[in-house]
Amino acid sequence: MRKTVKIVVSGDGGVGKTSFLNRLIYNHFDEENELTRGVDFFSKIIQVNGTEYNFILWDFGGQKRFSEIVDNFVEGSLAALILFDLSRLSTLDRILNWLNKLKELGDIPILLLGNKLDLMDRENIKLIDDYVDQIAEQNENVLEYIKISSKTGYNINQAFFMLINKISHAKP
Repeated sequence: MRKTVKIVVSGDGGVGKTSFLNRLIYNHFDEENELTRGVDFFSKIIQVNGTEYNFILWDFGGQKRFSEIVDNFVEGSLAALILFDLSRLSTLDRILNWLNKLKELGDIPILLLGNKLDLMDRENIKLIDDYVDQIAEQNENVLEYIKISSKTGYNINQAFFMLINKISHAKP
């Protein structure tokens, strides 16, 4: 028997949501990825503790005009990912907006993903880590903050399996 699990993938435009999903699902990175217009979805089937799960990952266009459609698709989601671009501080500032948007729609567990780690140096990453850690501590539904690189594949699968592990051990 296969169980279907819906996961929302959100964040500002250009942070690498589609690149993350392409790396996760197909182990592929495309430098020429275009911005998502509206909503798209990806599927990943895996076995967890003897049960087959079909993870449906909803990829929302991050531009402001598309943020309103998130409302129509979040219902029934078991978890959410919020991506931001480590190299663009403006996307970091908008994490709270995305957290609040998702809170309006339900109290689901959220994983924060700082993407494009391959573009960062150690000096700047420490300040960002401290800031995001504070956000995570102040929001009970944030499970974890993980730095990833869709380009290199760094921490992509680890982030996804961490999310699966956290939600599979969550109390009903």
